[in-house]
Amino acid sequence: MKGRQAGLDQYLTYRLHVLTKRSDRGIGEVYRDKLGISLPEARVIAAVGAFGPFSIMELARHTNLDKSQASRAAEALLQQGLLERSASEEDGRIVLIALTPDGRALHRKIMPIVRKWNDGLLACLSDSERNTFERLLDKVVAHALERDE
Repeated sequence: MKGRQAGLDQYLTYRLHVLTKRSDRGIGEVYRDKLGISLPEARVIAAVGAFGPFSIMELARHTNLDKSQASRAAEALLQQGLLERSASEEDGRIVLIALTPDGRALHRKIMPIVRKWNDGLLACLSDSERNTFERLLDKVVAHALERDE
């Protein structure tokens, strides 16, 4: 690239954005068609099921949604009886959201979809390439997180 201007499609951030948008569009259709939920709602269920309960701020951070998107998705799931609210034991002013039994059942349906989708994206790689890719991606993500601190 030395001596010439790189095209936009040569930048990592642009390429990751293209991959993310195409992946989000595809898996969002799967969630809608198979489960009747939106992509943000699926992300909320997946994150709360894996790491929760959460406050809305924590939820936004874990789902990579902005606070208003996380709040709207959580509210829709609360209305459907898939999430429930409770006060934090550490600080009663903080409201936490957790999965209900129906939410846990939905989480068990979401996770195989996520695994299958990710496996499909990585199917073009050999096992060795996949291991290398995942190791390098972990390294870049950790570096990006350090830069944000």
